[in-house]
Order: sequence, then structure tokens, then C-alpha cells
Amino acid sequence: MKVSMFFLTLFYSFCFSVSAQTDDFQENIITYLNSNGTQQQYNMAYDEMFGILKEQFLNVPEKEWSALKVGKKGRVQEVIGMLAGVYGQHFSELDIEQMTSFYKTETARKLVSGSSDLSDEDKNKINSFFESEVGKKIASKAEVLSLGIEEVSSNWSRDLFFEKRDALLSKGYTIKD
Repeated sequence: MKVSMFFLTLFYSFCFSVSAQTDDFQENIITYLNSNGTQQQYNMAYDEMFGILKEQFLNVPEKEWSALKVGKKGRVQEVIGMLAGVYGQHFSELDIEQMTSFYKTETARKLVSGSSDLSDEDKNKINSFFESEVGKKIASKAEVLSLGIEEVSSNWSRDLFFEKRDALLSKGYTIKD
């Protein structure tokens, strides 16, 4: 009896340990995605979706649009979480740490923002990163990573669009002919 309780305790300890490590890894990926421009990209996509909806519907008051936009942060974090799963399939914890370290630099912030005032030093840092082992791994995984990102993005944006569209329709707003 004592032996079986020992193994049961050991088994549960192992399961919780693996779960905590997975959660930490997921959080590290989310930190990376929030620093590499992904979060800003999906914030913009969320807002742009309302522009598309506004073109399709008649006579929807601004207060209704404002009410529909509530929950943006949660919905963006939802897609970031789904994308973290994609990245977790292709990169190790060490890879993610190195990627995050780079994207937290001032040079990377300039790169992500599309700044045209990159100095020669900035360009050298960017080249060094992309010539590093993790940079080469990013390049080698680009195609398969793009497919996973595209699938997550398409599903998220489609679901979000239909959710908001259906909310307007359920309130009696009509689509333009």
C-alpha cells in the first residue's frame, strides 16, 4: 500500500511539474510575441475588422460600435495564446529566450516599428541576429511557421468577424444591398 501511494505521489508530482514547465514556456512565447510586433499587428487587425463591418451595415450608431469593440484586449490575447502553440511546436525554450532578448532591444523596436532611421550599428545587430543559430532556425522554419500562423489567423479573424456581425444582425441592424 505504501509503495503504491509513493508511486502515485511521484506520478502526480511529475505531472504537475511538466504542466508548470509547459505553462512557463507558453508564457515565455507570449512575452516574445508581445515584443516582436505580433500583438500590435492583431490590435490593428481587430480595429480594421470594424472598418469592414461599418462598410457593410446601415445606420449603426457609434455607441453600438463602441459596445462591440469591448473585449479587444482579451480577444487579442486569445489569438496570441493560439499563436504561442504554433511557435511552441517549432522552437525550444532557449530559442524563445534568445528571440525575446533580441526583440526587447532598442534596435529590434526600431525594426518592428518600421523605422527608417536604422543606424549602421542597428543594421549590424539585426544582421548578426538573423545570422545566429536561432536566426537561421527562424529562416528555416519560415514556411511551416507561416502556414500555422495563417491557419490560426484565419480562424480567429473569421470567428471574430462572424461573432460581431451576428451581434449586429441579432439587434436588427441590416446589411447594405
